[in-house]
Amino acid sequence: MLLQQFFDAGLGHASYLIADPDAGVAFLVDPDRAVDAYLGAASKLDVLITHSFETHVHNDYLSGSRALAELRPIVVVAGPGAQVEYAHTTLRDAESLDVGALRVRCVATPGHTPEHVSFLVSDLRRADDPQYLFSGGALLVGHIARVDLLGPELEERLAHAAYDTLREKVLSLADYVAVFPTHGGGSACTATVAGSRWTTLGFERRHNEVARAAGGDFGGFRETIARGLPVAPAYYPHVRALNQRGATLSDRRPLPLLSDPLPPGTALLDPRPPHLYGAGHRRGSLNIVGNDGFAVRCGAVVEFGTPIVILTRDEEQAERLRAQLALIGFDDVRGYAEPIVASDEATATTAQVDARTAGRLAGAGSPLLDVRERSEYVDGHVPGAQHIPYEQLEQRIGEVQHNETLVVYCASGVRSSLATSIFERHGIAATNLRGGFNAWRNAGLPIEGGT
Repeated sequence: MLLQQFFDAGLGHASYLIADPDAGVAFLVDPDRAVDAYLGAASKLDVLITHSFETHVHNDYLSGSRALAELRPIVVVAGPGAQVEYAHTTLRDAESLDVGALRVRCVATPGHTPEHVSFLVSDLRRADDPQYLFSGGALLVGHIARVDLLGPELEERLAHAAYDTLREKVLSLADYVAVFPTHGGGSACTATVAGSRWTTLGFERRHNEVARAAGGDFGGFRETIARGLPVAPAYYPHVRALNQRGATLSDRRPLPLLSDPLPPGTALLDPRPPHLYGAGHRRGSLNIVGNDGFAVRCGAVVEFGTPIVILTRDEEQAERLRAQLALIGFDDVRGYAEPIVASDEATATTAQVDARTAGRLAGAGSPLLDVRERSEYVDGHVPGAQHIPYEQLEQRIGEVQHNETLVVYCASGVRSSLATSIFERHGIAATNLRGGFNAWRNAGLPIEGGT
């Protein structure tokens, strides 16, 4: 048996290719829409992908199972509660399916979602004993996937299901079973997880605080899984609905270079670093830095379905960012265009200040706004800073103190630069703290909270 993990750092998403090279076959677990990566890996191993297994209907990215089935005659396998609308095979709890000499057993593991299943894999050339658990969100490295994404009416029921799943289905497995989860570091489907991308049952039994809490009463478990959860990006419900219908292949036609005037009604996304954006940008554009988190931050602040123009001169960057957006269903990318224009009326700037200057501004009466996650704020923040996560700014803009120029910060200055671009659209004067809270801390300035 050969195993290859594919990890998207921006989404915190892990998917897997598991191959029996002797039989020349392989299967996938929780693939995303970038199906060429899986086909390329299978080609290098000289194996044919015959099956794709889905642990649950995903909220955070578009599944590639249906798209792959458009290209290859594969069988998509899901649990009985998935209710997906495209062709698939149902595998029920304790049922198994063989791919070459690899036996895949379905384990019902509701909690993260009602239909959630995990897959135990045995290499029959060695033994029928399960060696690998592809756990989806039922067990992560150091945590489990959250249970609140489908609304408060289901949250308590799913919390009980997750408790029972750990106690009866997961932690009952042997210590030597290797665990390969779908959600990892960077995923908003969980609180902070450990940096490793795989683990074992024995290690999690000893060191996973949620697994330990499952050995006690439900109340303690419920309290543990609710701590430290990030804001769920606004695009999540839309992606789940698309995954139930089945996402098709994304558009592969080259993006056009657009000239002014740009299409009306589009979201203008400027992926440059904050200092370049601050020095000059198209008025009304959003500064979403073009790193691994580009798509998630877009999905958090841009209404789903909004057409997009990427503001870059670099065609390769535009295509790379378009591919990231396709993973979360933002398919209407009209093209790419110059990030700034010659017209002074259409150009704006955003001040970038260092930590000590921000401290002096605060002392002179400028309000400070912390746009990090709640857990980050609790761990330590600038004294007197108001806290609103950047994902909630549009909905809570009326709460923002802006009697003077607002000083905005995050951890490093990336999310806060996005926040200043949101404020610009609302006519609120805002300054970005360069280097963010890290710079504030490194300057030895006062901090509240934390330990």
